Amino acid sequence: MTLDSVTPVVGRADTRSIAEIDDPELLAALRTGPFSEALRVAIRRSGLALERVQSRLLTRGVRVSLATLSYWQRGRSRPERIESLKAVELLEEVLRLPPNSLLNLLGPRRPRGRWQAGSPRPLTFDRLWTDHWALERVLEEASDRLNEHVTGLTIKDQYWIGADRTERRVVTSQVLRAERDGIDRVVAIFRGDDPDQQIPSVITVQYGELGRVWSDDESGFLVFEILFDRMLDRGETTVVEYEIVFPEGGAVALSSDRRARYPVREYLLQVHFDPAAVPRRVFEFSRHNAQTPDHMRNELLIGRSGMVHSLHSDCVPGVHGISWEW
Repeated sequence: MTLDSVTPVVGRADTRSIAEIDDPELLAALRTGPFSEALRVAIRRSGLALERVQSRLLTRGVRVSLATLSYWQRGRSRPERIESLKAVELLEEVLRLPPNSLLNLLGPRRPRGRWQAGSPRPLTFDRLWTDHWALERVLEEASDRLNEHVTGLTIKDQYWIGADRTERRVVTSQVLRAERDGIDRVVAIFRGDDPDQQIPSVITVQYGELGRVWSDDESGFLVFEILFDRMLDRGETTVVEYEIVFPEGGAVALSSDRRARYPVREYLLQVHFDPAAVPRRVFEFSRHNAQTPDHMRNELLIGRSGMVHSLHSDCVPGVHGISWEW
């Protein structure tokens, strides 16, 4: 089974945060979207006519037609251009919404400009999964920007293998740092090894809460948001932890790994084997991507506790995992 950690979203200072919204309908719309629904509810709750919203945007130096505003709240079009995204930012101010509460619900901006010198270029999904198109199909529905403004400082994955040699659960802990103001969530990607196994439906989040969830039964990809318990400014850190419980009846497990798009300061992978199902041999491995052979492979010894681990300091993008032979 594989994991990949991802996504943030960004903002400015404002008078209200998500936690300060006491309107259940508005809160639900901002939490789960889609953008059109959140905008429609926010305008209605503000008591402002569409013409008044347009006028207040104009006083702030942005001209948006009534037709465009109407299309946005009906879902017929979405803000994409830089000028439109600026208008959305000002809409949050006009409607007294938390910073980035609308922007976070929009899809990824088209790439513009060049990478800054020294910025790590993430691995593309086709380098991490051979059937990357299935993941991209799910991400189109999720429509979030991935790994743009958050840094994974430490990541710890713990897998439990049952007496039947199948994966029972995984617990992931992450220490994350915001690289811009207004970061309030990440998106995690999960994919089981057995395409015939039911996608996990039990996801428990600590130090935050579960946001939107998307899945693709055909490929087995599961994508979900983790909402931080508070919004982060640049340089601030947070800890998130989540547990995924696997349905019964899965295939015999042979490995566990993480697909890393970005560098991570430290990555720790632990696998706990049931005393009734201890493998003959265990190996740690690393690959530059999913299409290349192992460039690092070492045998690991299993202790009396039935646990093995693999530690990666200054972990580079690629595939890092533990495999075993029964």
